[in-house]
Order: sequence, then C-alpha cells, then structure tokens
Amino acid sequence: MFIVTYRYNLQPEKSMEYITLEQKAIQIHLEHGCLGVEIYRDPQNHRKWMEINKYHDEKHYEEVSAAVEGDPRIEALFKEFLELFEQGKAPQKDTYLRML
Repeated sequence: MFIVTYRYNLQPEKSMEYITLEQKAIQIHLEHGCLGVEIYRDPQNHRKWMEINKYHDEKHYEEVSAAVEGDPRIEALFKEFLELFEQGKAPQKDTYLRML
C-alpha cells in the first residue's frame, strides 16, 4: 500500500464548498484507479484538513496521477479548490509506503 497525504488550511466558511468540490474530485480519482480517498478535519481547529489517497504502490500512484492530470474535468475543480485555502497556506503533500 502506498498513500499520499495532503494537509491544508481552509477558510471555515468554505467547508461546504470544499466538500462539494472534493466529492467531484474523488469520483475522478476513483475512475482513474485510485483505491480510495479519505477526508478528515481536525476536531478542535476547523481550519485544518487532511486528505489521504490510497494506491497499490508508487508506480500505481504515478499512473493514476498522470491520468487524473490529463482529465479535463480536474483542472476546473482544482482552480476552485485553490480559492478555498487560507491565503499563504499552500497544501503540504507527503507520501508513505506501508511497512506492516
């Protein structure tokens, strides 16, 4: 299992917009082979969110990412998504390989 996490800060009043956009983006990722996407929000700080995307391995991640990036639907969603971030708070991306 290979996962990619994204951590970001959203404007709290934009949470519902985010959920709507994320539902559309998740569908596109799943159509292109992503194994699953989970979304979490910090219970104390409603600005802090985390997304976990799951793949078989790093090669699978690269293949799915290339397909998603080539999908014309994702560009418009990503543009809208960027408007939801708190100013100056870019998403942080990390990757992890399951060991056990």
